[in-house]
Amino acid sequence: MISMTCENWPRLEGADIPIYVQIYDIIFQMIQDGILHEGDCLPGENLLAAHWNVSRTTVRIAIRKLEEDGYLYKMQGKRTTVASRTSRFDYGLQWLFNPCLKSCISPVSRIALESNLQQCGIYVAEKLDLNAFSTVMVAVNANYFVDENLVATSVLMFHNHFLEQRNLSLQDEAALREVLTQGIYRQAIRARCELTSVTREADASEMPDGENALIIEEVLIGADDTPMAYCKYRMSANWYRFAFDRKPI
Repeated sequence: MISMTCENWPRLEGADIPIYVQIYDIIFQMIQDGILHEGDCLPGENLLAAHWNVSRTTVRIAIRKLEEDGYLYKMQGKRTTVASRTSRFDYGLQWLFNPCLKSCISPVSRIALESNLQQCGIYVAEKLDLNAFSTVMVAVNANYFVDENLVATSVLMFHNHFLEQRNLSLQDEAALREVLTQGIYRQAIRARCELTSVTREADASEMPDGENALIIEEVLIGADDTPMAYCKYRMSANWYRFAFDRKPI
């Protein structure tokens, strides 16, 4: 870990470039050159402002831009930290995968699962073109952790026939984990997906740390072009970023 000092950090060059851009470029280059490593904490804004003889507001703008671009992140009440470089959007959201795993800025270290059988409610039934209340569904709920930090939750719902056809048991946690993380996506050919966000106040009960959350809701479509599974992912906005491969209409 780098020490919480900045005496040896580069100075501003007085170029005809906005000061916050120069600060951004210095920190960015230090990350690119391996001087700052994943998990390193930056010195406080007051120390950086004094080092460059600028206002704290100017430093904060530069750091915020680096956060927006995925090079830094800051948990509530904690120091600003260098984000993972290996997870920078190798998986665009146009591909089918579990985003709680692939799009986290740090590797997910633990997944806690709970599963049960339940009747299908009206909302999910409409999403999957099923008869509400007369269809037995498998519901797999998961919490995703980076170390001890809860960073995401998800619910995956699919017809009980999916387990029966593969001779899988609801008590086989390893098999359900494989379905949740990979198996269900291998069976799908496409997905209908919606991305939204919720405010901290509205989501406080879902994210214990009171963080803003990104919500992805999707229906996975199978090879016969019929809905096969419903997924809802709730991810802490501080821990997740996504890439999109956009093309002209």
